[in-house]
Order: sequence, then C-alpha cells, then structure tokens
Amino acid sequence: MRLLAALCAASLIALGQIGTSTITGRVTDTSGAVVPNVNVSIVSKSTNVSSTAVTNQEGIYRMPSLAPGEYRVSFEASGFKKSLVDTVELRSGDTLAVDAALQVGQLTESVQVEATAPLLETETSSTRTVMSGNVLYELPLYQRYINSTLSLVPGLSMGGYAYGGDLGAYHLAGQRSGAIGIFEDGVTGQDPQGGTNTIRPIQNSVAEVNVISTLPPAEYGHTGGGVISVVKKSGTNQLHGMGSFFGRTRNMAHRRYFDQKRTSDAYPGQPNGLGAFYMQPDANIGGPVVIPKLYNGKDKTFFFFGFQRLHEKKYAQVFTSVPTLAMRQGNFVGLNPIYDPATTRQNPDGTWARDPFPGNIIPSNRIDPVAARLLGLVPWVEPTDPGTPTNTGPTNNVLANEFARNFFNDYNVRIDHQLKQSFRLNGSFTQNQLSGYQRPVRVSADRSPFDTQTGNYTPVTTTNSSVGYTWMVSPTLVNDSRAGYFRRASSTQVPSFGLDIAGQLGIPNADPALMPAFGNNQNNSYGLAGATPSRTVNETLSWRND
Repeated sequence: MRLLAALCAASLIALGQIGTSTITGRVTDTSGAVVPNVNVSIVSKSTNVSSTAVTNQEGIYRMPSLAPGEYRVSFEASGFKKSLVDTVELRSGDTLAVDAALQVGQLTESVQVEATAPLLETETSSTRTVMSGNVLYELPLYQRYINSTLSLVPGLSMGGYAYGGDLGAYHLAGQRSGAIGIFEDGVTGQDPQGGTNTIRPIQNSVAEVNVISTLPPAEYGHTGGGVISVVKKSGTNQLHGMGSFFGRTRNMAHRRYFDQKRTSDAYPGQPNGLGAFYMQPDANIGGPVVIPKLYNGKDKTFFFFGFQRLHEKKYAQVFTSVPTLAMRQGNFVGLNPIYDPATTRQNPDGTWARDPFPGNIIPSNRIDPVAARLLGLVPWVEPTDPGTPTNTGPTNNVLANEFARNFFNDYNVRIDHQLKQSFRLNGSFTQNQLSGYQRPVRVSADRSPFDTQTGNYTPVTTTNSSVGYTWMVSPTLVNDSRAGYFRRASSTQVPSFGLDIAGQLGIPNADPALMPAFGNNQNNSYGLAGATPSRTVNETLSWRND
C-alpha cells in the first residue's frame, strides 16, 4: 500500500490535467534558503473558490486542476511576513511557476508582489497556442466553428477544402487528420468511427482553446497528431448575460460573377425569386445558482448556459444533366448504337450478334411497360441548354438552382460546485442538432421520391457530457477524476420509403419499402439510383483519473 501511494503521488507530479491549469513554484527566504511547511492559498478572483497547498522539505508546492482565469496567491509561514501575489493569470493547460521569497517578520505584516508573465514556459515540453474564446468570438469564423481555430495556428496544413464542421482536411505537424484529438472540458469529444466528426462547442461559451501542435503529453490518450482542448466558461459571483444577432438577406449579397440571374429575378415556379437568408443569433447567461428563500450559491455553486442557432437558406446556380425529350421518346439519333435484343443470334463461328434499331430509334411498342410508366411520371425537368454533346447524350444541359438549407441548434450548460474547500464538483453538457437537409438541384420536377441523391434528409444529433471532481486529499496529494459520454446519432430518411414505387411502376416481386435502383454503378439513369434509409449511433465512454 505504501508503494501504491508513492506511485500515485509520483504520477500526480508527472501528469497534467486535461483542459485545466497548474500553479507550482518554490518558496525561499531572502537569502535563498528553501522554506518548508509554508501555507499557500490560491483564490479565484471571480468566484472566491480557494485551494490550499503546503510546501515540502524542498520548499516546492504544486496545485493542479485549476480552471483558467485570474487568481490571487498568498504565502504564510511562522516567523515571516505574509507574501501576496495579487494577480496570476492562468490560461488553459498552463503550468505556471509562481515563486516567492519570504521576508522575516510577523504574519500581521504583508508584502505584495507584482507578478510578471514568464517569457518561456519552462514547466512543460509541449508546443501550443492558446486562444481566448472572446478573441475567437470576435473573429469572422464562418458558422462559428471552434475547429476553425486550427487555421490560425502554426504547424497546420490543409488537404483540399478545410471545413470547420469536422477535422477531415486538417493536418497538424504532418499527421493524418484522424489523429487529431479534440477534448471538451477534459473528456474526448469526437466520433470513434473515423475520428474526424466532433462535438462543436458553442463559441460564446468557450473560455479558451488550447491547440497542441507537437507530440501531445501522455494525458491526451488516443491522440498522435495534435490536440484541440476546449475549456468552457463557468459562472462567477456576478450574474452576466449577452445576446447578439448576426445575419444578412439576399439584398445584402452581390450576384456571383458566373450567375446568369439575380436571386430577386423570377424563376420557374418561384415568381418572387430565390430566397437567400443567413441568420445566426446567440446568447448566454452565467452566475451563481440562487433560488430565492431556498438557496444562495454565491462563492459555492455556479452555472453557465449558452445557445446559438444557424438559420441559413441559399441558392447556387449549377449545371446538371437530364435526358433530352427525344431520348425519352426512344430517339437516340447521333448517339451510340442501340441494339435490338430480339435479334440476338449466334453466328456459325460461335460469336454472338445483334442488329441495331433502324435509325437508332426504339419503336414505341418496344418500350417496356415499366419504363413507359416511369416516363409518364415525368421524373425529370426539361433541358434549359443544349449542353455538351457526348456519345451517350448531352451533359450539363440544365441550369438548375441548388437549394441549401442549414438549420443548426446548439446548447450547452456547465455547473461548478465547491462542496467544501477540499472537494469540488463539476459537470457539463453540449448538444449539436443538425437539420441534415441535402442540396436538391431541382432536376426531378419537384418529385422528391425520385430525387434519391440530394432529396434525402440526414439529421445528426451530437452530445457530449462530463462529470468530475477534484479532491484535495492532503496538501501534497490531489485526486482529479472525470467521466465522459460522447454520442453521435445520424440517420438517412428517404422520401420514397414505403410508397411502393415498384408496385406503381408494375415491377413484380419487389420490396414495396424501397424505390428500385435504375441503372448500375456506371450509369445511374440520371439520378434514379435509389436510396436506403439507415440509422447509425456511435458512442464513446471515457474515464480518467489523475
């Protein structure tokens, strides 16, 4: 048991706490001799929550598991004046050295010391960049993704289009994107399948983001290619809140260079033009938990709640392909030969042959009844342009309007409670709701069952929860523990599901639940490829104990 206790104490010195900070240092007298048994008090200036430590025989103290913020550090020992460092600013993941030189005198006397920021961080070997949440909030980061912080740090490269909604195109120090780890309030926050889908912390609720671009320390498990560590804001003794609105309408956006029309011009089926709207309101509130006449959480219990929404509708003019009216009537003049299957025969030399239809036109009485019914439903719009001729038909012969709709709702809440001076509890919860609408290009004549490529609905709900405690067992032994639960639920909802499209077309012995897939992998018959509903839930349970 003594050996186990010694190993636990040694690991406390060796390991850091994910997303939290540490104050350490050495206490001496004015001659440079170390002073043991000095009582060190570390008090948060925003919450008055205090932590205590005692220097060992070498005059060293260490206090881990501190949240980012401003602290007041005092040193008291018998026979010496009290020494006070009024302001020590901790950032996420800091291990900051705050030394003291005590002067001989009475405890009733005190000496105030002005702390200065160290030029080099000598207590750790990691190379990292810490950015304040307030700075990120004021930057024009599209859709307010915290992952976009990677674009602002050294050591980053991008493979193609880097999108803040996931980590798929980011590379830190040359490592693969799936090796980047993201941690939120000390627990992992990414999908275990692939590793690039992550929780999306709310920007107005982030205290700091710490990006480690070299080989991460040991406490960041399952991570070999850099770390994004997010620490969310916690409440203080003062009630604070904010609300903002950011957005634009189509009148505030100019027409793109290659667009043939303005969004305010009339379009087929939309006489008032194409709506384009971008809105991103957000708000937060934090402070002490106070229930009138029942509970006053000042100096003890704090909460912080944040919300943001993305409400976006936009159109993009794109070219796509549909069969021509002649092709729908069986006329393939000028295209690859169409052979009549009824003329299939074996030649004397053992080879097989077929005759092409005369004039490369399929007679109307030879069109399969299923195909005739399908064409009767008019699954495509008519071409708007001649397109580019090919041997199989024109391509890019429709100028269509790609309709994008993004509706995101994000929430988070954090609770901090000091049960007593030596024991603190905390918990947090973040949820991201993505609407999952695809981007239909309106080539299916608004017949959504036939738009199986962009007409599906793929909502995603991602949550990340954590609970933990910090227990100061003694002035030289601290236990920090945290459990996390990450969950990402995604689904594909198909408009044609259950409509018995096969029965309507007269296809026997087909499942009525799904629309048949016309064509094959090389030719999906102009978008009629079929689709299958699905649901996927990925979960990560994590626990760490320092």
